[in-house]
Amino acid sequence: MKKEKIYKLLTHLVLLAGVICMLLPLFWMLMTSFKNNIEAVAVPMTVFPKVWDFGGYQRVWERNIIRPYINTIIISMGIVICQLVTASMAAYAFARLNFPGKKYLFAVIICMIMIPQHMTLIPKYKIVSAMGLADTLAAVIVPNFISISVTFFLRQSFLSFPDELEDAAKIDGCSLVRIFTSMVLPLSRSVITAMGIMVLLFAWNDLLWPTIAITSEKNRVLSMFIALCKGQYVTDYGYLMAASTCAVLPMIIVYAIFQKAFVSSITMTGIKG
Repeated sequence: MKKEKIYKLLTHLVLLAGVICMLLPLFWMLMTSFKNNIEAVAVPMTVFPKVWDFGGYQRVWERNIIRPYINTIIISMGIVICQLVTASMAAYAFARLNFPGKKYLFAVIICMIMIPQHMTLIPKYKIVSAMGLADTLAAVIVPNFISISVTFFLRQSFLSFPDELEDAAKIDGCSLVRIFTSMVLPLSRSVITAMGIMVLLFAWNDLLWPTIAITSEKNRVLSMFIALCKGQYVTDYGYLMAASTCAVLPMIIVYAIFQKAFVSSITMTGIKG
């Protein structure tokens, strides 16, 4: 009994330490966003601002963060919709359909995950430029219209779909499209939601590809806006942390709303950290 209590206590202490390590940077970012630049870099550091300064948020508003917000929302939603549609159809084909060379084709697709992202930047930019999409929001969406990782995880979920339900639907005269849209997708809602959150986080935080594909100020995204908050010689940390807080807050809210679906999908797809 004592060993079990000690084990539980140690487990909770480790988890508590992990929670503190995860939340401390967010808390520090929030507090720094209310400090002036002198107090933000003062030594010794203070946890809470001596004088609550909203100047950082005022400068964020004055420098028009709304436009990058709108661009980021458009790009993120476009990528999420495209990847969920294409990945779910591909995953269903690999999980439930039989066609020649299916295993070999899937193995080749999975091997493509091993290709570093940086190796494809120049080819992607040349293709986007040839399509006339350079310096547009579509230039960020089109190269990310499908995800191999999302396809893999959805396939793992679709493999657990009961054969009896699919056979019964076929007996009733349902086509593959009807089975996919009316049975498989609704029953896999939690997994699809979780994958959507993961894709949304990637699209929302991506900086490398938007920096290459977008050059004009009107098409900048939030990650580019934050990157430009840092000066070459002097950085206004109150302004930088205020912009970072504005960028992070929507994703925290989204995760808080859909966390149950995200956690339940971990066991359904077999993902283990």
